[in-house]
Amino acid sequence: MENKKGKKKVLLYYLILAACLLIIAAVTVTVVLTVGRNTAPVSDGQQSEEPNKDPDDGKEPVDPDDGKDKPTNTDDGKYRLPMDKSNVTCGYEFAHDITLNRYLVHQGMDFDGKAGDKVYAALDGTVAKVVRDDLLNENYVTITHKDGMTSTYLYIDAKEGLKAGDTVKKGDVIGTIAVAGGMEMDQGEHLHFEMRTNGKTVDPDTYLDIVEK
Repeated sequence: MENKKGKKKVLLYYLILAACLLIIAAVTVTVVLTVGRNTAPVSDGQQSEEPNKDPDDGKEPVDPDDGKDKPTNTDDGKYRLPMDKSNVTCGYEFAHDITLNRYLVHQGMDFDGKAGDKVYAALDGTVAKVVRDDLLNENYVTITHKDGMTSTYLYIDAKEGLKAGDTVKKGDVIGTIAVAGGMEMDQGEHLHFEMRTNGKTVDPDTYLDIVEK
């Protein structure tokens, strides 16, 4: 009898142990499933961004300055005509000066015009001289350019207030053609335009390219 009772106790112990293991397993599975549901991504109907996805997503980079005003450079390094029209009456050449009645090298380019016609700066620069000679009417304006070149506009009335040291832009009005006078007065009203580099005159047509070759 005692042997049978001992076997029953051992069997009951194993049953209790098995029941405990089942309970522990059930609890473990429940915890795992609960945690899994709590950490799963919640969808609100919108596509979420993948954490390791390239933010550029194959798109072209956006310029942060796009749409903003950017400085522009109006000086392209090319000289413009000092007048609206390119009616050249005498180029940089050996010619007869009717005022002095002699042949000499005409060290500039003459543009036909009439008193009051506008005269323009040929390139950006700084005004070096503004000469007003009412007696001989040898009025002129000289501008120094960043390339070391100077341009001179002779037989003009300088714009009121224009003075040495002023900065001008290409195309700015610097004066108007004056009444005929000076050493070329017999040629009538015109603009005498000169260009110099290192103090020596050069043919303006090299830079303006308006005379037919």
